[in-house]
Amino acid sequence: MDDDVIRTGVDDLLDYLRDKEKVAMQDAATVLGISHHTLQAWVDFLVEEKIIGIEYKFTKPYIYLNKDDPKLSHKGKILEGVPMNPKEIKKEYFDRATAKKIPEQKITQLWQTHILDALNSKREYFIEQATKRGAQDPVSLWEDYRMNLLARF
Repeated sequence: MDDDVIRTGVDDLLDYLRDKEKVAMQDAATVLGISHHTLQAWVDFLVEEKIIGIEYKFTKPYIYLNKDDPKLSHKGKILEGVPMNPKEIKKEYFDRATAKKIPEQKITQLWQTHILDALNSKREYFIEQATKRGAQDPVSLWEDYRMNLLARF
């Protein structure tokens, strides 16, 4: 597992925004298959980090990628070829959130939501691939994988 790259729903959001000028938040939530509440949590964090921007037309929010953000110029390079311990990823997440003075309880809640959303978004694909490879019980295999992964975080 040291060669694995961890992708999240936030990565999917950034990829979706990459070639678009502005997208209605409701449209993004629908395309990504996530709740509006989850998307709002991601957007709040990404706007604070200046990775994406948000603007309103009347009461409808539109989001866009800040394309001139230097943080985006190394997309995918952080984990490429560099094995990372999930506990290090979690620690970095918590350190950055703490530096932004986010309450610890809120950080824990955001982290759990982030991990569960990312994991749940991969369930269907995992089961599909396990079935293609002839797994006896893909759903049980998924549950074993899910529990193992959650234990690492």
